[in-house]
Amino acid sequence: MIEKERKKIFVVDDDEINNFVTSKLLTQYNEDYQIVTYSDPVEAYAVLDKTKAGEEGLPDIILLDINMPNMDGFEFLAKMKALGISDKIQVIMYTSSMQKDNKEKAKTFPNVVGYMEKPFSAQAYARMMELSYRY
Repeated sequence: MIEKERKKIFVVDDDEINNFVTSKLLTQYNEDYQIVTYSDPVEAYAVLDKTKAGEEGLPDIILLDINMPNMDGFEFLAKMKALGISDKIQVIMYTSSMQKDNKEKAKTFPNVVGYMEKPFSAQAYARMMELSYRY
């Protein structure tokens, strides 16, 4: 029997409650997702840096908050680009920030495929996930 490939999703948000809720919503949408949450963007980046050579360890998609301590979402995206993995991982920015500048800045990163504002529903997740995966 061939095992179905599981989509790996990193959720990077300094708010652990948001990480928990996001994980539950994504699992509700598709129980086959392999979801890994990080409340520290530096830790999430370290994992990407460590696994960049072995692409099987990289996530398919990252849900990335913008406003976080130690490293904001845009710094995270710039570091991904410097690692040379931006073309391998799609990113959906998700934030409570209503600043129009953030949305425009997110568009300057080619691997950002979506932008969502918190709070959001399971239906919003489902639609964003459907749009984000390239077939």
